[in-house]
Amino acid sequence: MSIRCSHIDVVFDGNSYLKDVSFTVAPQEVVLLYGPSGSGKTTLFNILCAMSEATSSRAGVFWGDYQVCSLEKANKVRFRYISMVYSLFYFLESLNVEQNIRLPAVFAGVAEDEIDRRLEELYRVFAFDGKLSNLDLSTLRARSIAGLSNGQKELVGIARAFVLDSPYVFADEILRSFNKEGEELLWEKILSSPELGIGSRRGFFMITHKEHLRHDPRISKVYTIDNSALVRM
Repeated sequence: MSIRCSHIDVVFDGNSYLKDVSFTVAPQEVVLLYGPSGSGKTTLFNILCAMSEATSSRAGVFWGDYQVCSLEKANKVRFRYISMVYSLFYFLESLNVEQNIRLPAVFAGVAEDEIDRRLEELYRVFAFDGKLSNLDLSTLRARSIAGLSNGQKELVGIARAFVLDSPYVFADEILRSFNKEGEELLWEKILSSPELGIGSRRGFFMITHKEHLRHDPRISKVYTIDNSALVRM
């Protein structure tokens, strides 16, 4: 099952941001969309995830055999195909860390004991000690969201995406809130932890402006947007 779009055009106030973009993320692929802010990366990301729409009537977005025809309807089935890590922090501050992580699985109808199993798995994967012990997810589980640092919030957002068993994880500008050591270790955990399944049972699509990430040999494909067109690097 692939995630794909075809003939995506986005024009706003007379300016073209995307022009005739057709794109596919195949099963188990690890794909980066690289480029500076304002180049159209997040626009394409949101269209692929059915968070917004193209401006052309010929555009199509497909999650496997499912064609996105309505953003409202897509919201109800997205979890079957894509789990998202947002660039902004969307949390319920009245809930603690663990409760926020659980929410997508609860809404998806996952059994409580299965959610518990996945949470314990995530606590093992996102365990940190030493200088990075402030990022240890298990230690944060009962903490209030409001009291977390940006790095801690970003980690919670990443864990929340992986509590679902969706065949794809789409991430928008992650690793922006950490020092060099934290970024490197978290990136390694995301790409290499068997429990998360990136490159084995899950595909991964991420947009980034970080130059060094696109040179990671585990990346299947790297794209950029140049003059509104999608270009493979």
